[in-house]
Amino acid sequence: MRRHIIAVGAIYIDTILTVPYYPGEDHKLRATSLSRRRGGNCANTFEVLEQLIKYRESSSDSRQNGDGISLHLLSVLPAKDSDAVSFIRDSFRSVALDPCSIYRKDAHEAASSYIIKSQETGSRTIVSYNELPELSVEEFVAKAKVMSVLEDAREGWYHFEGRNPFVVLDCIKYLRSSQEHHGFKISVEVEKPTREGLMRIAAEADLVFYSKTWAEAKGFGSAKECLEQQLSHTRKDVLLCCTWGSDGATAVQRSSTGSKSWATVKAWKPVEFTGSVIDAIGAGDTFIAGMLFALSHHSGDWSLEQKVNFANEIAGRKVFQEGFAGLGVAIPSY
Repeated sequence: MRRHIIAVGAIYIDTILTVPYYPGEDHKLRATSLSRRRGGNCANTFEVLEQLIKYRESSSDSRQNGDGISLHLLSVLPAKDSDAVSFIRDSFRSVALDPCSIYRKDAHEAASSYIIKSQETGSRTIVSYNELPELSVEEFVAKAKVMSVLEDAREGWYHFEGRNPFVVLDCIKYLRSSQEHHGFKISVEVEKPTREGLMRIAAEADLVFYSKTWAEAKGFGSAKECLEQQLSHTRKDVLLCCTWGSDGATAVQRSSTGSKSWATVKAWKPVEFTGSVIDAIGAGDTFIAGMLFALSHHSGDWSLEQKVNFANEIAGRKVFQEGFAGLGVAIPSY
């Protein structure tokens, strides 16, 4: 049976201004470059994941055996015939927008982010705008039912951005109660500290990704400290991951019997590299892609440390290049 990964989250169109340094308030500054690309957490994750899957399936017999993986985005988008949707659709090779996505026929602009990226520090400041009505629980349930019938989607992953935690919580409860979706595992992102209810959805997931931003806002001084505390708030059989920027990443896996396995890896960087980060936009999304790939394709033959090391390395390679192109073949040793 072909497996499916269905990601639930917003798709953005990003306008990126690269500047020598951040300007002060009411100052003028000339940008050194401008680019426009499709963004959004789940969309970025899938751009990398489709590369990894394509590279893996092109070098194995999984496609011939029919046991490959299909990627579907369940997102709220403007009208189906809008220029924004055409731009988004053209940005993917194999990721499907239909039959999952929901189109708002009276809207013509996608959610948008305007990103100022500093060459001096390598950091970025993001201003977002989105006038599209958010996904409702009823819309999610309807699309999940369509997927289970049309795509025979009964096994794989549902990955949630954690955008609207209270809606996501009801979506997860539906999946847990639905016989057609018992073959799916559930992963969620706990990223933005201002979003209330994130710990409630983390408590229902099989896999949780915590951001450094969220962990620090909650008073944690390291990835391991964060995960140690979160174990008491999550399922008995769970995998928790926390990325910590230049300090790498940590994960802990707890079995249903209570035994725990830990893995901590250092941040990846090119050998003898002495420069600065090139493009940190989407590094966390890339880590998630690496973990979902490792769990989907190497659940039995890779250790937890190998899985985290793989995801950490591909995320590290991301920050030393512009965009996401070529990441799927960047680490052929795996």
